[in-house]
Amino acid sequence: MSLVWDTLPQLIEQILESLGIDSSKSKIYLALLNLGTNQAGGLAKKIGVPRSSLYGSLKRLIESGSVSETTRKNVKWFSAERPEKVTLLFNQQIEKLEQQRKAFKKIPPTLRNPKSHRQRPPRMQFFEGPKAVQNILKDMLHYSDLETLAMWPIRSMIEILSPEFFRYHNKERIKNSLYTRAIWPPDQTVDVKEHPYLGVGEAFHREIRIAPKGVDFVLGYWIYGDRVAFVSSVAESFGFILESEELIATLKAQFELIWNLSRPLSVNPEDTRSFVDELRRG
Repeated sequence: MSLVWDTLPQLIEQILESLGIDSSKSKIYLALLNLGTNQAGGLAKKIGVPRSSLYGSLKRLIESGSVSETTRKNVKWFSAERPEKVTLLFNQQIEKLEQQRKAFKKIPPTLRNPKSHRQRPPRMQFFEGPKAVQNILKDMLHYSDLETLAMWPIRSMIEILSPEFFRYHNKERIKNSLYTRAIWPPDQTVDVKEHPYLGVGEAFHREIRIAPKGVDFVLGYWIYGDRVAFVSSVAESFGFILESEELIATLKAQFELIWNLSRPLSVNPEDTRSFVDELRRG
């Protein structure tokens, strides 16, 4: 119990700081918490701060909800709110920030940068080795509420990135509402029953089509936002992320042409039920 009381002031000070209250004001809160309800004059004497500056600090603490004010016979009294309420205010701030984060992620990437309306020079990030290549697809998870397009030789991609990574990536992609249209080459199909995270439909935020015979490729690419990720087979074990408006426009045109010539992948819902159940359990 003593450990809790020893660390409580530091914890409260950290929480108040996250609410925009500096250390000098948090000391006033802690003093009120320790001393109980006080007038400004008495409090100023006990903590050794000028009464004139104390009122400004008390006003900020009242605005934050960590201190309350009452008036008795025209005299103002100040009380510290319980630490539980301060913690609640902290949690509310976290929730507010999370809502703002989600709202920001809905803004198209090209609108987040004031310079985005002007043509920007291409930019590339290079990755080498299977583990490093996983970071390419993790970059996609910084986005949400987008349609993504993938020319995806799935068998080669599973080999280099691993089934475990794809299970993780699909969970996060679905959470972020990244809707995917993917094209698999006919010589790269896999048994979805063995890989239940490769389902199609609303629960998976994904459609998959099989390219016509003769459309074969081992290097895959995945377009998301203002970026395109390229991933090689395990034989070469490299990948890169490229930002290029002209390349993305060209790849999108190629994708749509092949998409319209491809046939939808048919998946038995029973083969993917185990993964859907995982998603529902969170």
